[in-house]
Amino acid sequence: MGERKARSRALVDNHDTLTSCGVNMAEWLEALGRFTLTKWAVIVGFAALGAVMQRDMGLWGRALTFAAGVMAAVVFADPVRSLLSLDQGWSEALAAILALTGRNWAAYAIRASRDPAAAAGEILSVWRGRKG
Repeated sequence: MGERKARSRALVDNHDTLTSCGVNMAEWLEALGRFTLTKWAVIVGFAALGAVMQRDMGLWGRALTFAAGVMAAVVFADPVRSLLSLDQGWSEALAAILALTGRNWAAYAIRASRDPAAAAGEILSVWRGRKG
């Protein structure tokens, strides 16, 4: 019984910490609810398209890249649109680009984790301008 109380207290403390940091679940749900059905379709469609195109990954790798694509589009679409001073008409196109970009980041991270030395060498060669 003491363990259960400790877990409950940890959850309450975690909630208080998240709320004090400005993270509130109701605010997140409200923000996600403002996305139109078209925008959700574009985000999910492009993330799925990118995940299906991964021929060198298994089911779990594809699922991870899909989730990363969706999260990148959901989290970064409105801030990037505001940063670039684009009107609301660019929302779906920017979400599609970010869904594919997030998928690419995740796919590269998965590949890099398989052979970190080769990934570091590739990054250095791009940075030095030898690979383009």
